[in-house]
Amino acid sequence: MQFTWLDYPSQYADEIETWCDEAALEFALDKKSLADEHQMYLDEEYRLGYNYYCKIVLDRDTPIAVLMLAMDEDSSKVHLTEDIVYVETLIINPALRGKGYGARIMTELLENQLALIDHDHNIFVSQIHKDNDVSKKLMQRLGFTYMRFEGDEDNDWFNWVYPESCTERFATYWDELEDDEDDEDDEDDEE
Repeated sequence: MQFTWLDYPSQYADEIETWCDEAALEFALDKKSLADEHQMYLDEEYRLGYNYYCKIVLDRDTPIAVLMLAMDEDSSKVHLTEDIVYVETLIINPALRGKGYGARIMTELLENQLALIDHDHNIFVSQIHKDNDVSKKLMQRLGFTYMRFEGDEDNDWFNWVYPESCTERFATYWDELEDDEDDEDDEDDEE
């Protein structure tokens, strides 16, 4: 591997907070800071290093990116042999954007899943904002497949799935999750 991957938080946390510029807030973060975003996952009962990963990526000793991944443990409910890993946040140091780091980081992740997140045979899903042309082009170059689902017409975020060979299984999984949510809503309405 060409990069060093550290678990968040680390001695770089303060520097990485400065990367929360307008583009990061619009396209990557639900919260106003990476620390808040990280805490949100922990508050939602994700466990760091088990089903949630927050990695700071270094090139030599320079922090170049932060990457947040969340595992979907519901995948076993629909008989998937793969785990689903959501690429929740990828923020490149603004001073280094446009230099190919995003592609190199994602390639390293896809090629070294077991070493980096202790899981293998994953389906990766990234939800990309419709106006985030840079990330859409990156996902295409990496071999992610754009997937649109029924009801997405009013949504600003779209799924990109990797590898392409898993798109049909992911679509089935997504449909079954939606059906389960609809059933839960119907049960709530009956009460």
